Amino acid sequence: MTISDKQKLKPKPILSAQERVAVTTLAPAPTICLVNPQMGENIGAAARAMANFGLEELRLVAPRDGWPNEKAIAVASGANWPIDNAQVFETTQEAISDKNLIFATSGTPRQIDKPLISPAQAISIIDAAISNGQKPIILFGSERVGLEQMDLIGADFIVTYPTDFRFPSLNLAQSVAIFCYLWATRSGDKLPDDWKIENLEIAERKYFDAMFNNLLAELDEVGFFWPEDRRINMVETLLAPMVKAGFSNGQVTLFRGAIKALVNGPRRRFLEAKNERIIAEIRAWFEARTETQNDLALAILQEIILDEQRATLIVSQNDIQRAIIISIENGKFVITNIIPRY
Repeated sequence: MTISDKQKLKPKPILSAQERVAVTTLAPAPTICLVNPQMGENIGAAARAMANFGLEELRLVAPRDGWPNEKAIAVASGANWPIDNAQVFETTQEAISDKNLIFATSGTPRQIDKPLISPAQAISIIDAAISNGQKPIILFGSERVGLEQMDLIGADFIVTYPTDFRFPSLNLAQSVAIFCYLWATRSGDKLPDDWKIENLEIAERKYFDAMFNNLLAELDEVGFFWPEDRRINMVETLLAPMVKAGFSNGQVTLFRGAIKALVNGPRRRFLEAKNERIIAEIRAWFEARTETQNDLALAILQEIILDEQRATLIVSQNDIQRAIIISIENGKFVITNIIPRY
């Protein structure tokens, strides 16, 4: 792989929400209009849902607590562009005056001679209308009473959600969120384009085989394959899912490192315990010699340095340091050399 190829595979820097808005041009979408909303929290939650699903034009008709609203900004949680660009009107008629296709939502039956459609049907009609150059808007009523009768009468379509008849009233922000989601998925569910993950190149088989053989060797070392007559079947069972996983070069390297770490951890602890035992045995052996051997009388053992099958003992006697080299064979210690001055 060349340097330029590697550069192409580098993950793009993650942009902030505001940066993504600045570099993204959204496709035309219907306008969301909240009529007489009471709670700033619902306005903020609705704006957040709009930002989630690619709608940005928000209109407000006579919000009860005025505008701008700090609670709305807080709940929007960074989805500032629908909030910052929201237009405020005194009446519904003013809010829809520049639109030519009006949808009104209602959760309760009204005796109005208007086409009654589902949100999915509304999405289909709106999508076709925008393609033909029309400017649709959908109205959502207040939390307490919904839309007024005149707002429903003035609409081209009445949209009602398929809720349970025992409790048909949706929360305002939830109602907007459902509509926005349906709008975003009108052409089918799909992941955002910038979420596509480049497929990693699968490692050459020789590297995978080396990793797998390393794993088998370590498993053999600890007697994992037992009973022995089941070894082949167990190896095949291990191999199948690992081949299916399609390890990349980086993953092969990481997996081998993981094997090494798992193996060396217990091995290191075993060696440390073994060395501590040998040092204790050497110390006891040395102390016994100082009591019986004149050449080591009054010698003080200062340090023991282990090295494979031998050890170096640093001792002090009559203010003179000496290095005593001993061999270690089958748990027995034999002096092989004494360096007089060290």
